[in-house]
Amino acid sequence: ELYPSACFLSGDRGCIIARSIEAKKMGIPMGQPLFMAKKEFPKCIYINAKHYEYAQISEQVMTVLKQFSPLVEVYSIDEAFVDLTGLSKLYKKNYYDLAKYIRDLIAQEVGIPVSVGVSRTKALAKLASDKSKTTEDHVCIAGKCGITKLLKSTEIGEVWGIGRRLEPKLRGHGIYTAYDYIQKNDLWLKSRFGKLGLELKYELMGNMI
Repeated sequence: ELYPSACFLSGDRGCIIARSIEAKKMGIPMGQPLFMAKKEFPKCIYINAKHYEYAQISEQVMTVLKQFSPLVEVYSIDEAFVDLTGLSKLYKKNYYDLAKYIRDLIAQEVGIPVSVGVSRTKALAKLASDKSKTTEDHVCIAGKCGITKLLKSTEIGEVWGIGRRLEPKLRGHGIYTAYDYIQKNDLWLKSRFGKLGLELKYELMGNMI
């Protein structure tokens, strides 16, 4: 393989804490113990995570983002949400060029490649970011006209906040994609998944309640 499947571990005998795109496609689950993963997926490469080095690089990336915009929400060691509202005029760039600018700035100042997704809500931006990992320039813009296409191409288990526990339940109700999810009426969603389930629908539609 040109790009071998790889997983990062919490320790020598720990669990899977991060997976490459190829490893995800193989079906290796997050959190699986190393001894089980090696037995089920012997061709995968298993690497001990260097937490201190990752934390240093993460801090450098977040510093670049905070120089670019004052509104940065650090979500995890390798993810952040950046509010681009008003920055298009400030930098005199459209959102696609802004995304490429962020990508190139991090590559220049930190020396690592990143993927950038841009959309109207955090849930959509996260989906766009996931899709950007498979694009040639590692950028995905899901504007008003592109949201439906993004949702139709996104399996329900890939949606932020669904998780492995809810996925089978949703599939049992005929919800296989993010687009299927937003087709359900509000009362149906709220009665089964509560207020958060309904809020997720409107986030995926590009609107906040």
